[in-house]
Amino acid sequence: MTSAMRVDAIDMVKGCAILCVLLIHSRALGDSRLFLHVVNHAVPVFIVLFGTNSFLWWSRPGRRATEWYASRARRILVPMWAALPVWWLLAFVFRPPDVTLTPSLAALHLVGYLIAVGTGWFITLVIQLALVFPVLHAAVRRVGTASMVVAGLACGLVIVALERRLIEAWGFFNYYVFSPRFFGHVIFGMLLAKLLPRLGLRAAAASAALWLGCVVVAEGALGPRLVPFARFVTSLPLTVLALALFARLPRLAGVSGALVWLGRSSYGIYLGQLLTHNAFVFGVGWPDLYQRLNLWLYTLVLLVGGLVFVWLGEAALRARRRTLAPGSAPAVASER
Repeated sequence: MTSAMRVDAIDMVKGCAILCVLLIHSRALGDSRLFLHVVNHAVPVFIVLFGTNSFLWWSRPGRRATEWYASRARRILVPMWAALPVWWLLAFVFRPPDVTLTPSLAALHLVGYLIAVGTGWFITLVIQLALVFPVLHAAVRRVGTASMVVAGLACGLVIVALERRLIEAWGFFNYYVFSPRFFGHVIFGMLLAKLLPRLGLRAAAASAALWLGCVVVAEGALGPRLVPFARFVTSLPLTVLALALFARLPRLAGVSGALVWLGRSSYGIYLGQLLTHNAFVFGVGWPDLYQRLNLWLYTLVLLVGGLVFVWLGEAALRARRRTLAPGSAPAVASER
């Protein structure tokens, strides 16, 4: 498997995951088994691949923490800051009853704590993971990947066991953005980065068997107490299975390229669908929109909103490059 094939496989899985995110927020699949055991794991899959891509980034010689934080700020914070004024304008126009616009809320949003922003919890979580990743990477190098995967997943499973108590004490948003819950997923993604060249048909078969085992337990076959733990780890074999398949299956004209593009644009699409979804929640009402709208059409609307945000962002970048002096061209290349 060439390096390009491995990177394309990661991007294609991310492309599928962002489409699943749209289906999560549109609820077009209801509570079907496809939704529960595949689609609804899109966010944990993204987190695993965050660990994979971040480990590959750090594997290049000469990488430093200052470069890491500067690049993550450009990739995560700058698009978020571009989206937030639109959300505030929507909230100011629609005046949703459960949102109080205050200077303190604006300050929290500015630093990435997106409370009151529908589906914004994932961005707050990713910001935390980006902040802590150099520490996790250093721990993996010192202790070993396998040991850290076990420790990280054990931490996550303990948090899942305490889920009800933590939600009662902190509230839903603070529980969802509690980053130690997903340390194991990030470190598992780092392990996957090392194993990518060996992900073949055997890995696909083994991960498919493990995923089916998780599904059986998540369906309650071994009792209700194990259900949340099975759901928590389902995304791990699911990610391996998807990577192995996309890395080995022949490319489909039009489809594979589209998935790669969706994967590389997934963060911008997420922000665009966030704004679109919040606009509909503010304007139509929640959960009224799920009774009043065609949910498959709403999925398409969310996709269009995401694509428009990406298009506007790319147009802004092109305009910025055109306004730079010729002598500044090398700086543009270094910022990508």
